[in-house]
Amino acid sequence: MSKIWYGVKVIILAGGKTNLPGKLKNIPKSLIQINEKPLIEYQLDLLKKYKFNDICLSLSFGADKILEYLKTKDPQADISKKQGNVAGIEYIVESKSLGTGGAIKLAAQKIKKDFMVMNGDVLTNIDLNDYVNFYKKRISQPRFFGSSSFMQSITPRILPLEVSPFRKRVSYKENLGAMALHYDQNVSGMGLVKTKNEKVVDFLQNPDYQYSGYVNAGFYILSPEIFKMKFLKLKKKTEAFNIEDDVFPELAKNRQLLAYVHRGLWADIGEEERLEKAESVAEKLNEKE
Repeated sequence: MSKIWYGVKVIILAGGKTNLPGKLKNIPKSLIQINEKPLIEYQLDLLKKYKFNDICLSLSFGADKILEYLKTKDPQADISKKQGNVAGIEYIVESKSLGTGGAIKLAAQKIKKDFMVMNGDVLTNIDLNDYVNFYKKRISQPRFFGSSSFMQSITPRILPLEVSPFRKRVSYKENLGAMALHYDQNVSGMGLVKTKNEKVVDFLQNPDYQYSGYVNAGFYILSPEIFKMKFLKLKKKTEAFNIEDDVFPELAKNRQLLAYVHRGLWADIGEEERLEKAESVAEKLNEKE
């Protein structure tokens, strides 16, 4: 399986807590055992399958435990600093909890081109090649004769945008990223998403009622231009905020977020009842290996 998006950075948000009961509540979500395998291994396997090798772990709660686990694969690694590398993975530890938005902003501060973010509590078989191709196709347009249907039909889409002589990026006012979605019978406690014409048009985080519909699947592709949004520019470097509460609703209102629907396996481990579903998903993932 070939790599289709050269040098893309993937940030895994692995710093939050779960709402799992008993002893599980003190275990970092990345280390929760799903059928005797830590969740982080499923996520790294997914990225490895699609040849995404430039990975950054954003850590907060339980960072020392996650780093100690990874150090078993790389005994010579120095994990005493707030930022470093272990087992071929970059990591950054928050000095204080920054929320999902603050964590992304911190981890992406040196990134100059579009990057991917994945929540650290999801288990899925999402086709990342298809996701990225969906995104690339919809954020690019012909450099020449854009109104010509003939030119649009023959203009290559296989090259990365930054090296393609034929295509250019659409305006950032039109698009700043993409969100992967999954249909769920009960969206209570998850991000409910409404779409139109492949765009997110409404985003409601954690509705307190039971409803079926599309939920935030925890995979985003974002442009660094997102940090130039007015209210984000006003935030201090270490100010905490959640991307689900402060950014996605604004992007939905402005129709600046593409909606990609994943129709395969998906589960998160935020709640006890969802953990049972994750175990079922893991069994199916193992069957397909």
